[in-house]
Amino acid sequence: MIDLLLLQVIGGVFLLLYGIRLTGQGFELAFSSAIDRAWSSAGESRARAFLAGAAGTAVLQSSGALVTLLISFGHVATLPLAKSLAIVLGADLGATLTVQVLSFRIYLAAFPVISAGAALFLWGGKGKARAAGEGVLGFGFVLLSLRFLAGAAADVGRIDGLRILMAELSGAPFTGFMAGAFLAALLQSGTAVMILLIAFAREGLLGPGAILPLVLGANVGGTSAAFVAASGLAAEGRRIAWGHFGMKAAGALLFLFALALAPRSLHAALRSDAHLVAHAHTLFNLALAVLFFPLTGRIAAVLEGAFPAPRGSVPRGKPVYLDRAHLPVAGAALGQVAREIVRMADMIQEMHDDAVEVICQGDAERIGRIERMDDDVDELTREIKVFLSDLGQRSLDSAQTQRSVEYIGIVTDLENIGDFIERTITEHLRRLSERKQSFSEEGGRELQAYLTEVGSLYRESVSAFITRDSNAARIVLERRKEIGARERALRAAHIRRLHRATPESLETSAAHMDILSAWKGIAAHCAAIARAVLQMKD
Repeated sequence: MIDLLLLQVIGGVFLLLYGIRLTGQGFELAFSSAIDRAWSSAGESRARAFLAGAAGTAVLQSSGALVTLLISFGHVATLPLAKSLAIVLGADLGATLTVQVLSFRIYLAAFPVISAGAALFLWGGKGKARAAGEGVLGFGFVLLSLRFLAGAAADVGRIDGLRILMAELSGAPFTGFMAGAFLAALLQSGTAVMILLIAFAREGLLGPGAILPLVLGANVGGTSAAFVAASGLAAEGRRIAWGHFGMKAAGALLFLFALALAPRSLHAALRSDAHLVAHAHTLFNLALAVLFFPLTGRIAAVLEGAFPAPRGSVPRGKPVYLDRAHLPVAGAALGQVAREIVRMADMIQEMHDDAVEVICQGDAERIGRIERMDDDVDELTREIKVFLSDLGQRSLDSAQTQRSVEYIGIVTDLENIGDFIERTITEHLRRLSERKQSFSEEGGRELQAYLTEVGSLYRESVSAFITRDSNAARIVLERRKEIGARERALRAAHIRRLHRATPESLETSAAHMDILSAWKGIAAHCAAIARAVLQMKD
C-alpha cells in the first residue's frame, strides 16, 4: 500500500508542477504585453508598481513566474531597483489569492475547467485565445492534481507511522521550517508546497504547530526560482533575486522566532485545516508588504552596493542580455532584445560624440575608436537578428510577432546610423587630418551646431523607444522636418562661401557636403525609430 501511495503522491506532485508551469506559460503568452504596459505606466510610483505586481500575479497565478518574468524580461526601460522590489512584494501578496481559492474544494470542478481550457487551446486559433486556453488547461491540471493529493492524504491518515511522523512536526518548528524551504526549493515553487499542505491539512494530518513553520519555509524556498532565472544575467537580475530572498528570509525568521515564544494556547486556538494554510500564507506576505514596502529604497541601495554592475566583462560586440534559455517565453525574450537595443543605442551615441569631437577638434585618435565601435555594432546587430529569427520560429501571438518585426527594423536603423557615422568620418576626416586641412571657422561652427541638433534628435528617438512615449515620438517626427530645412540652409551657406573662394571651404567642400548628407540620413533613421514607437503604441 505504501508503494502505491508513494506513486500516487509523486504522480500528483508532477501533475501539479506541470499544471503550474502550463498556467504560467499560457497566461504569460496571452497577457505579458499587458503586464509590460502596467510596469511602464507605473512610472516612479512604488505604490503603482506594487499594485502592478499584485495584478500580474493574479493573471499568471504564480509569484515565482512573475518574479522570473521581471528578472528575465530585463525590461526595456531598466526599472529602478526600488520599483522592482515593490513589484516583488505585490507579486507575493497577489499569489496568496490563488492559495485562498484552492483552500476551498474547487478541485471538484477540475474536469469542467480542463474541458474549457482544452477547447480554447485546440480551437482558439493562434492568438491570445489559444494562449489563454493553455493557461486555463494548466489551472485545470492543478485542480486535478489537488484532487489526487487529497485522496493520497486520506490514505496517509490510515498509516500510523506516517501520521505519527507528521504529528511530531508540531513540536519541531525549525525542522518544519527547513522541510518547507527544502521542498519548495526542490520543486521550484512555493505555491506547489502550499497546495500539498492544503491537501494534508484538510485531512487533519498537520497541526498548527507544523503548518505555520512549513508555510514560512515554503515562502523562503520558493525564492529559489528567482536565482535560476537570474543565473548568467546582468547584476540587475541578481539584485532582484537576492532582494526577494532577503525580504522573505528576514520576515520568516522574525515570525519563526515569534512562534517559538508563542504559548501553546496559540496553537490550541487555531483551527487546523486547509484555510489555516491559506490564511497563514496571506498574513505572512501582507506583513512583509507592510514591513518592507517603506524600506525598498534603502534595500535597493544596499543591493546595488553589494552587486555592482560589472565593467568591461563582456566584449562590446557580444550580447549581454540575450539568453536562449528564455526563447520559450516570448515576453521575456523580447524584453531581453529591447535591453540589447538600448545598449546598442548607447554605443552609437558614443560614436556620435566622438564624431563631433573629430570634426571640432581634429582628434584623429577618435577615428580608430569609431571604426572599432562600428565593428562592435555590426556584430551585435547580427546577434540580435539571429536571436529574433530563432524566436520567430516559435509560437508568438500577433502582437509579439509585430513587436519582433519592429525590433528588427529599429536594429537596422541603428546599424545604418552607425554606418553613416563610420563611413563619413573615416573617408573624409582621416584624409583631412593627414593633409592637415580643416574647416573654415564659420563652416566648423555650422557643422558643430548641426551635428549637435541631430544628436539631440537621436537621443529623443531613443528615449521615446525606452519609454514608449507616443508624444515624444511625434515630437521627433516634427523636429525631423525642421532639421531637413536646416540642412538645406547650411548647404546654401557653404555654397556661398565657395563663391567667395574661401580657401578652407574649397579644401573641405566634399567632406562638408557629405557630412551634411550623412547626418540628414541619420535624422531620417531617427524618424523611422519614432514611427516604430507609434506602431508599438497602436
